[in-house]
Amino acid sequence: MRPHPITAAQLAAQLGGRLEGDDRPVTALADPTAALPDSAVVVTSAAALEALSTQPVAAQLGALVLPDALCPAPRVACPIIWVRDVRLALARLSALFAPPPPRPQLSDGAVVAPDATLGEAVSVGAGAVIGAGAVIGAGSRVGPGCVLGEGVTLGPDCVLHANVTLYPGTALGARVIVHSGAVLGADGFGYAFGPQGAVKIHHLGGVVIEDDVEVGANTCIDRGTLLDTRVGARTKIDNLCQIGHNVQIGPDCVIAGGSAIGGSTVLERGVLLGGAVAVTDHVRLGAGARVGGRSSVTKSVPAGETWAGYPAKPQRKWVRELYLIGKLEAIWASVRAQGRPVSGARTGDD
Repeated sequence: MRPHPITAAQLAAQLGGRLEGDDRPVTALADPTAALPDSAVVVTSAAALEALSTQPVAAQLGALVLPDALCPAPRVACPIIWVRDVRLALARLSALFAPPPPRPQLSDGAVVAPDATLGEAVSVGAGAVIGAGAVIGAGSRVGPGCVLGEGVTLGPDCVLHANVTLYPGTALGARVIVHSGAVLGADGFGYAFGPQGAVKIHHLGGVVIEDDVEVGANTCIDRGTLLDTRVGARTKIDNLCQIGHNVQIGPDCVIAGGSAIGGSTVLERGVLLGGAVAVTDHVRLGAGARVGGRSSVTKSVPAGETWAGYPAKPQRKWVRELYLIGKLEAIWASVRAQGRPVSGARTGDD
């Protein structure tokens, strides 16, 4: 609930949409299945709109946000805001109705090094530890239990949720969000093998996170061996991901949950990885490349292509192979019915 209502006309202006109907106050953002009077509701499909229009609360909505593709819509006795991209509209609405951040507070239970620098309106939660020489930008929030190592830097308006660990040599830009349990800057998995087994390669690089990046819960981003591991501006990394040492991720990438990227791999601008994708080390995914969920990338992917499968290959090729594999039983039965011998085939019914 917003402390101060906003009107449907104001919402339409902020969404770049077109208002149809009267102007009403809007106090909340609600799901179509749990709509409330005076709320804004975003509907993405004709079926969902039909279901909502039969509910008595439909006439009491503050605003109904619909994609232009559904125009004309079934008659609904409430204001309608028509938008080109309904998902983008939902993102903007969610920001408008998000609760305000808590008031800045430095907890008595926090441990802050004497030479650490905290900007204006910085919050530090109970049990947080901020190491020597760390710099925290204005308006940033460090949650309870976070550990920021020596020389760590945060730009303005960053948010570290509870129990985030930033090793020394980690630098965050502006408005970076890191969710609980994430670890940035741990040593990469690098060893040389001598007569007495594995010998650790000490990692002397750092981790650089550019502006407006979001890092999911329990995700790990390893420091570089000699150069920095880098995540480009506006990239979004989901929960439980592993980013190996020396990885270079360009701007505007999206990496879904459970994905793992091997060391020294490069993702150019706008790469999209589905859930649980594994990318081997020392390969390059070109700008705009897409990889389907649970795929295993073992070689470089050209810019703009969509790959899938294990091992990953161009999606059309992978789908065709699956189709042909599905036909093998019928082909086998046809060959046997004709009495033709099949080289290497077993006899009997198996």
